[in-house]
Amino acid sequence: MEKRVFRGDRISELPVHIIHHILYSTDLDVKEAARICILSKRWYFCWTSRPNLIFDLVQGCKYMPLENYLKLVDQSLRSHVQQNLHLEQLSLTYRDHRQFDSLHVDTWIALAFKLNVRVLEIYASFLRSYSLPHVIYDAKNLTTLRLRNCKFEFDISTTHIRFDCLEDLYLHCVRISDAQLQRIIDRSPFIRNLSLVDCPGIDKLQVSGPVHLENLIVQLCKFDSVIVQAPNLQCFKYVEHHAVRPCKIDILDGYNTLRTLVLCGARITDQQFRDVFYKFPNISELDLTSCLQLKNIEIQSEKLKKFTLVRMESLEKVTIQAPNLLEFDFEDDLVLFSSMDPFSSMDPSSLERSQLNFLSLRTHFGSVDSRWYTNLHHFVQKFNYSKGLILAIFCRKVLSILFVPLIYAIIC
Repeated sequence: MEKRVFRGDRISELPVHIIHHILYSTDLDVKEAARICILSKRWYFCWTSRPNLIFDLVQGCKYMPLENYLKLVDQSLRSHVQQNLHLEQLSLTYRDHRQFDSLHVDTWIALAFKLNVRVLEIYASFLRSYSLPHVIYDAKNLTTLRLRNCKFEFDISTTHIRFDCLEDLYLHCVRISDAQLQRIIDRSPFIRNLSLVDCPGIDKLQVSGPVHLENLIVQLCKFDSVIVQAPNLQCFKYVEHHAVRPCKIDILDGYNTLRTLVLCGARITDQQFRDVFYKFPNISELDLTSCLQLKNIEIQSEKLKKFTLVRMESLEKVTIQAPNLLEFDFEDDLVLFSSMDPFSSMDPSSLERSQLNFLSLRTHFGSVDSRWYTNLHHFVQKFNYSKGLILAIFCRKVLSILFVPLIYAIIC
């Protein structure tokens, strides 16, 4: 008997939740989605019932007509409400459109909360901050809140706030006061990740009480002080550029849980760094970038596995006793480095990966003092027994890059 071969649309036979996942993972724009929807009624149903509604006013490199954007978002949300569909994520992005009325966003957020949305993302126009509606403060099912160019306007003494399930809070260019942020943290008992990027309105950041907080990122916020009391903190990242005034950083808890410490542009002294590293003995990943007051770094740790040093202009000496160090990244100006060797006591024999980047602002390598080559060769010899090394030298004018992935024995 001959075997019958059926040539049909097997993809359309997949379960609805798998098709939803395909549609979500492929990051389709509106035109591509429209093409898919004409494949069959099933695909059309899957597209209109998808649990992840992501809308961007910019499609590719072009602005979608505002009227079309408003209609698309409004119809999609109202259709979900009418059919009582599950809504996992609502993401709204609208850039620099002067005719955009924020009342539309108020309505969409209210509709999303009727559907118990779990992930809410609002990326507002940089031309005008979006004032968050009061309905957002009673989002008892929300797990993730990502905001850009928004502002919190609520009275901490009268506004009822309830973030019973909130785990992730990301604020970028969001205006919020010290007291407002602390109130949100107090009303978010399960918050795990908190990220603040360029948030005006806060002078003294105090994060106190969140027992589940694991990751805290503070970037470009120009705070006077950062005081953290979180017993299960695992990662702390502080990034500041061209700080006008020093920021006092004090982590009062998490002594045994902190694993990752990133300090970029922090005005921290040698003694302050020693105190911090002594207080957190389980740090496994350390990143120091442009900490210009650091001159002598002393590290003694059996837990440290990754160490990064970038643009430490005042650095004179690095003393490292880390027998389990596996990764080392270093970046410096070629001329400055040629005048000294801050790693005279370093033992890199345990390293599995090293990357050394040197930048030359001179017009070409020939204009650099010839001592740079001698000192560089001496420095690279330290990695003779490490398993792998990437050496990169960047010259500005020629725009040439000497990029040599190697086992050191190849160039000895």
